[in-house]
Formats: sequence, C-alpha cells, structure tokens
Amino acid sequence: MSKKPTELEAAALTHFTPAGQAALYHIHLAQQAEKDEIAALEAERKKEKKLLEENRPEEVEAGKVINRLIKEWCPPLYQFLDIFSPPHLTIGIFILLHFAFWYTIPWYFHFIISWPTTYFIPLYCSWKSIYSSKDRILWLSYWVILCVLEYFEILLFRDQARSMVWWPKLKTIFCIIMYSVIDNEIILDSRGKPKDKKPIFGAIKLMEKFLPAPPKEKDQKKARSKEELSNRDSSKEKDRKSSHEKDRSKTESKDNKDAKRKE
Repeated sequence: MSKKPTELEAAALTHFTPAGQAALYHIHLAQQAEKDEIAALEAERKKEKKLLEENRPEEVEAGKVINRLIKEWCPPLYQFLDIFSPPHLTIGIFILLHFAFWYTIPWYFHFIISWPTTYFIPLYCSWKSIYSSKDRILWLSYWVILCVLEYFEILLFRDQARSMVWWPKLKTIFCIIMYSVIDNEIILDSRGKPKDKKPIFGAIKLMEKFLPAPPKEKDQKKARSKEELSNRDSSKEKDRKSSHEKDRSKTESKDNKDAKRKE
C-alpha cells in the first residue's frame, strides 16, 4: 500500500467521528493482513530454499552421516572413538585391528578381542560419569549385569571359556547392546505435546525388570497431598506462634509504657 494517506484515512485523522474511527480501523486491518501475507510468503520461500540445500547429495559428507549414526546408536562408543580422531575414521581402524588380531594371533588368545568393547570403553565412560552425573545409572546397571555374566561364565565353562572361539564374539555383541540405545522415550510437555526424546539403554531396560516397581500414581498423589497438608499445618503453627509473640511484645510494650507513666 502507498504511504500517502487515503481519503478515508485523512478524514479519520481530521474528523474524529465514529465513522472516521471505523474507517481508520478497517485501513489498519487491511495493512496488517497485507503484512502477514508477505511474511508468510517469505517464510515459505526460506523453507523451500532450506529444503533444496539439504537435499543436495553432492554436498552431503559421508563422515558426518557416519558420526551422527554412531552418536545416535551408541553414544559411549562415540565418546571413546572421539579420543583418538574423528569417529568415522577411528571406527575403521578399530575394526581393521580386530580383524588383524583375529587372523594373526593364535586362537587361545582370541578371548582378548572382547576386552576393548567389554571393559575399556565402559571403564572410560564410567570414569567420565563420575565427574558428570550423565549416564551414571547406565554404568551402574552395566557393571552389575557384567558381573553376573562373568559369574555364569566361570560357573558354566570354567577354564574352557578361553578355548571357545565363538564365546568372545557373543560376549562382545551382548555388551555393546547393553550400552546402546534400543529405544527412545518421548517426553511430553504440560499440554501433552512431544517436547523431547530420552534415550533408553539396554542395561537400564534389563535392570528395570529385576527392580521393584515404582509406586503407583495414586500412592504418589496421596503422598503429595499428605506432604502438602503437613506443610500447611506447619505454616499455620508458625503463623500462630508469630502472632502470639507479636501479641506478647505488644502487651509488654503497653505494660512498660503504663509503668513509665505511673513513675
């Protein structure tokens, strides 16, 4: 729309009548609708431009895709690989070293193959979780499960566990699944809409089956109501005590004043 005032706008500005006010209101509505339409078109153009930029296969880097997959699927493995170099490079070297060890070292040393994924990665991530509370429950659950697994290994196989070629592979796969993300729990906001995703690890999911069930919602509500009632009672008692002390101080001050007047 032009910046020059129209006849209706000029009339509304000069003659402040109900008709002029209505004309000015309609003019403002038309201007606002035009601005909203232009903003919506601009947002659609930006969205289309962003989609075109994202869907260009020649600009997609394979390393970033692999890093994102490792981070989403197994965050502890990503943290460990990121120590030495970018994870998409370290994972290849890691696999090649495992294959080289498998084909060059005698079979009775093959039980060492499972150590990096079974002990070294969890040890490093457990050490990191000591300083930050993130994933602390995961590693507490993981070490309990691993201790039980080691106990059954000694109980069932005894000294033959090292001579079995297939056991290190199964143990490695099981331990990797234990600290991998197997599902995502959707966190809802106050309106019931999905706000965020919480990763669920295999070790935590397995340990939940052996732990006692959490209290029901009714029990939680009852406990909360009891706490609220107790807090209210304590606040009322405090108010009563404070009011009683104020009354005492007032009476004492009056008595003092009366005594001074008598004197």
